[in-house]
Amino acid sequence: MGALAGLAIMAAGMTPAATMAREAKTRHEAATPAAATMDVAAFQTQAGRYVGRLVHVSGCYITSANSGGADCAAFRIADLPGQVDWNGSVPLDGPTMEETSFRRAQQICGDTGQHEQCRAEVSGVVYDPFGDMGVQGQRNFELRNVRIQWLAEPTAHPVEKTHGGHHAAH
Repeated sequence: MGALAGLAIMAAGMTPAATMAREAKTRHEAATPAAATMDVAAFQTQAGRYVGRLVHVSGCYITSANSGGADCAAFRIADLPGQVDWNGSVPLDGPTMEETSFRRAQQICGDTGQHEQCRAEVSGVVYDPFGDMGVQGQRNFELRNVRIQWLAEPTAHPVEKTHGGHHAAH
């Protein structure tokens, strides 16, 4: 019985230590603020409050990708059928972008169109380049250290379909 009592005492002694470790971890997680999540329109109006902080922008398409960066653009349907208009965009800094994201953006999202393979969400740190230069007035916020989460699977190259080897006579 003595050995069992000793085990019970040791187990009881470990429980408060384990509980304290879990509580410390919970306090640390609570102290680390989660990234604010917003769409492009909200970024355009609220970015100033998040300068230097990580944000997550959802519901956009990567467009205009080049060596300097890209845009996370939102679109609206125009009055004319088949027409698509920009509804705003978030500039993404190329030199600080995660390399794999940047390479893929340049490969498939180089124009200004709304393409399904470029549908994405982005996370990055809000930066105010004009504020850093001491320029007063209008701000042009961008995201740095961006990571793109691609929402569409890469499209495969189209393959010519054959119809059982039968060809129509011309």
